[in-house]
Amino acid sequence: MNWFLRVLLHGTLFHGAFSTIRPVISYRALEMGLGPVWLGVFSAAFSLLPLLVALPIGRWVDLHDERPAYYAGSALLTASALGLTYAYAPWAILLCAAGAGTGVILAMVAAQAMVANRSPRSAFDSRFGMFALAGSAGQLLGPLLLSALAASEPASLTVPAFMGTAVAAAGSLVALIGMPAPDRPRPKAGAAPRVRAAEVLRAPGVTPAIVASLMVLAAIDMTVVYLPALGEERGIPAATVSLLLAVRAGASVVSRAFMGMAVARAGRHAVLVASLVLSAVCVAAVAAPLPAWALAAALAAAGLGLGIGQPLTMAWVADAAAPRARGTAMALRMSGNHLGSTVLPLAAGAVAGGLGVAAIFVSFGAGLAAVAALLRRPRPAPGAA
Repeated sequence: MNWFLRVLLHGTLFHGAFSTIRPVISYRALEMGLGPVWLGVFSAAFSLLPLLVALPIGRWVDLHDERPAYYAGSALLTASALGLTYAYAPWAILLCAAGAGTGVILAMVAAQAMVANRSPRSAFDSRFGMFALAGSAGQLLGPLLLSALAASEPASLTVPAFMGTAVAAAGSLVALIGMPAPDRPRPKAGAAPRVRAAEVLRAPGVTPAIVASLMVLAAIDMTVVYLPALGEERGIPAATVSLLLAVRAGASVVSRAFMGMAVARAGRHAVLVASLVLSAVCVAAVAAPLPAWALAAALAAAGLGLGIGQPLTMAWVADAAAPRARGTAMALRMSGNHLGSTVLPLAAGAVAGGLGVAAIFVSFGAGLAAVAALLRRPRPAPGAA
């Protein structure tokens, strides 16, 4: 099996595990009688520690082989899922959530740097689109399996669900065994001056791409975290909520499959802005008192838009960064994502506590619209048309 197929298989299993952990933590919190504010705290825990370690990880990956960070991230996610099986205290959930988030930053910085370093620049859009599509497949399969589990044994949902995520995470680690070494040797530490973060951020298009990526990921996270709470408020069964999450993920699979064609015709900038506008309208629509079929339609349309944002910004940042700084650039992009995922969930929890869960979806719809307005004028960026 070649290296890219291993990356795709890993991404499907890894994201299937991680996307299942997020809503199951919400159900564990509801089982424990914790309110919406705690959901925001747990979501922020996924991002706080990774925010602190992302840049050092990126710089390390630039100087060394990507594989050790890849292995470590998968192992840490496996251990965190096992720990969550037995976590019934807020501090234990926080600890495991922080471990899972750190595992994600390790594995994803390594994976994105590997795709960028081992692919020709002309293939960035298609390769990152396929990379993100594999993640979407996992995000689709995870909620579907959770839905089946909720339909069969709703009284004991969280324990088997966390065990299942641990098995999937362990499978992602197995998929990496035998990963070939990079074709080109890594530079030795000190052989070249270290690239400063500010230098990477000054590259054309990098900062706008990071801002867009931050908001898109935050909107996806809030959908995963707060849709169970919205379902609880409106009497929507857990199995139905899991199916709704799967609909959103499935739509992202579709959009990512056709992203390369869309970029070839319209350019990265135009496709990104259009996807943000579509996402803004549909995420806000989730707040309306819609029947289940209309809610599914809104989430499907939101998934089409949200699915494009992450791989498009990956390709944008990889193309803009110097080859010797791609790990650092990807880490900065993920740092932006995790900054948003640390601050915005806490704000969302406060909004939910004061105005209700539906207000969160309106707020994030407005945030996506604001980013689309910020990017409405084309900016010079590699690959933009």
